[in-house]
Amino acid sequence: MRIKNYVLGLFITVGILFSMNPIIVFADSPLTSTNFYKAYTDVNIVKKAEEKGIINQEIANYLHSSTNPIDVKAAVINALGWNFDGKSNAKSYVSLIYSKDIDKLDMQSLSGDELFCISYMMALDNYFDVNKAESLMEKAYEKNRTSFTIAIVRSIIKGQASMSGDWGMVWTNTESVLNDKTLVKEMRQGAIDIIVEYMKLYEKYSTNTTDTVIATNRIFGSNRYETSAKICEEGWKQSDYVVIASGEAFPDSLSAAPLAKKYNAPILLNTHDSLLSQVSSEIDRLQAKHAILIGGLASLSSEVENAIKAKGLDIIRLSGATRYETSIEIAKKIGTSNGVIVTTGEDYGDALSIAPIAGKLQMPIILAQKDVLNSVQEQFISNNSIPITYVLGYTDIISDAVASKFPNVQRIGGDNKYIRNLNIIDTFSKEIDFSKSILTSGKDFPDALSGSAFAALNNSPIFLIGSGSYNGYEESSNNISIATLLRNNKANTLYTLGGNANISDDTLNDIVNRIK
Repeated sequence: MRIKNYVLGLFITVGILFSMNPIIVFADSPLTSTNFYKAYTDVNIVKKAEEKGIINQEIANYLHSSTNPIDVKAAVINALGWNFDGKSNAKSYVSLIYSKDIDKLDMQSLSGDELFCISYMMALDNYFDVNKAESLMEKAYEKNRTSFTIAIVRSIIKGQASMSGDWGMVWTNTESVLNDKTLVKEMRQGAIDIIVEYMKLYEKYSTNTTDTVIATNRIFGSNRYETSAKICEEGWKQSDYVVIASGEAFPDSLSAAPLAKKYNAPILLNTHDSLLSQVSSEIDRLQAKHAILIGGLASLSSEVENAIKAKGLDIIRLSGATRYETSIEIAKKIGTSNGVIVTTGEDYGDALSIAPIAGKLQMPIILAQKDVLNSVQEQFISNNSIPITYVLGYTDIISDAVASKFPNVQRIGGDNKYIRNLNIIDTFSKEIDFSKSILTSGKDFPDALSGSAFAALNNSPIFLIGSGSYNGYEESSNNISIATLLRNNKANTLYTLGGNANISDDTLNDIVNRIK
């Protein structure tokens, strides 16, 4: 009740402030003041929803049907409306369609349209607390990033969440949808006009300006090893520790970023056979005293180890029989008091996306196979208290059988590594400093691996950049999503890792121009 009283007071305050402007004659909140169903009152099911105000079997069946248009579904839900004491349309819908309690419904198995309908009803049912609805709407958005209707309703819910903080974000979120040329505008213009008329009232509170200046800094060398050394040079003037990792294969090194952050160390890439001159030079420049080698002799040879030892450094080698056991050895050095992250050991994208966040929060990154944990991993879980577990990916990447071995699991999903990258960053946005943000290729690991320590050093996000279109990924749409996150979080410097062959100047300029 205290929450409702607080929000009611907030709405009254908003009304008072808006009433100072004679042009504005209404103001409650984004969810309660965007009655766009009025553009659809010629549609019979919308009229019935307005009259009923509560869901029945006929309305539920309409919303559940995959053949009905998403914009009309949105209008139906909008027409069902809200009231101060709350409603239970989302719960009733799940009961009518699935004969289940809403808390027991497997949301991951639902289509984007279904997730949209349930989350929008949840938001209207309890507009005082939209956290769960917002989280579910993100999943709907992940599954259909081209629907204007889903995107604009998502912006309304995000605007509702912004009411207790930055009012300017109410309009900023909406404006980014209106400017997104990749969206299929299936919503009636009259409905869009109703939404914009209200949301634009918050424009004067926006701190975003059209003259945003974005500095760009490309860090690259003639190969991955020189790029690694240049990243080190950019980030560290001196360090007692260096982390040495293989530049030839990613598996052993995916978990290294939190360790590098713990010891304020760069990650330097080296070949298997001998100590590279640029790595040797960086060790000297940093005046390092300790070297942490990631992986066994198959990753970094005894010749590499002996050459570093000859420079007077203490050697710590962390390795296991497999990449999975190596990640456990690294995890032991970090501890589990803040939680753990579980990600696939078969690809590098998710581990590198979470790396700077894992570094800041000092959570180890545990690599896992899809369907089974080995005895070393299970023993580690048994021996440690783990307050929370973040599992990256849906069940096609890390199964429930594996996830269930860990306590207090929260999944962060997405249909491909680029979408998961954005969802990871969005989930932990409050832990990230966007002022210095990092772009790296999602097509290969070396630059991102070295960059993960640099990102962890600065609490910066790493954005994965791809090309073309495949498996739900579309380059232009991804660039827009990245630019929106950067603009909304006030980025001012972009570091691009690698040369033009990795991330082209055209791609970089496209992202920068979309931020402005």
